[in-house]
Amino acid sequence: MLFYLFAWADFIKLVSRPPHSLWFIFLICLLVSFISTFLNKKLVDHDKARRIQEVVSEHNAKKKELLELSKTNPKRYAKEYGKWQRRDASVQKMQQSMQMQRLKPTCVTLIPFMLFFFVIRNIYTPDWSSIQLPVARPPINPMDDFPAFIVTMMRSQLFSAVGNLSVEAGFLGYTGYYMLCSFTMSTVLQKLFGVSQSTQSQAGSMFDTSSQIDLPKPSDLL
Repeated sequence: MLFYLFAWADFIKLVSRPPHSLWFIFLICLLVSFISTFLNKKLVDHDKARRIQEVVSEHNAKKKELLELSKTNPKRYAKEYGKWQRRDASVQKMQQSMQMQRLKPTCVTLIPFMLFFFVIRNIYTPDWSSIQLPVARPPINPMDDFPAFIVTMMRSQLFSAVGNLSVEAGFLGYTGYYMLCSFTMSTVLQKLFGVSQSTQSQAGSMFDTSSQIDLPKPSDLL
């Protein structure tokens, strides 16, 4: 029993310092991203999601046309408004059903991942400090351009007789390095598994504010 305890303590000590910490967290991130993407692939009907996304995009495009029509031809707008409103109710139901489906992987992994990350985070956060140990140093220091609140979140430092490693020198803590790896791994695995949404649909939903505007009632225009 003592052998296993000492072996575990030696392992924790090994992976808590660079360069071993860099590869350890990278493998952890790869495993977590693979599990999340695999569950996403199995639990979500992505073909149906893409079809619904096409319907929603067409519906929003029609809404933009109606917004312009309300300014140029109120009488024609009044005729088209009722049709669009009836269809809007069904489209909203379709969106809600797909949103519930996309939550399935999160419901399965939320609590296990929270417990797992709590254990991993404690490895890189000393008991005597809330500042994380340094894990990796990117080729370019990201702290020169990041906002202050992100720098605070990614902050890391290690004092030793050899030298001090800190976030100001470009060293990332567990949180910052994991976020960097997670974004990269998730993007690659989603492409390989075919579960990523198209860039066009993501950009459209993010920047198209016209879909958030309520259509005016015909009685207000006539």
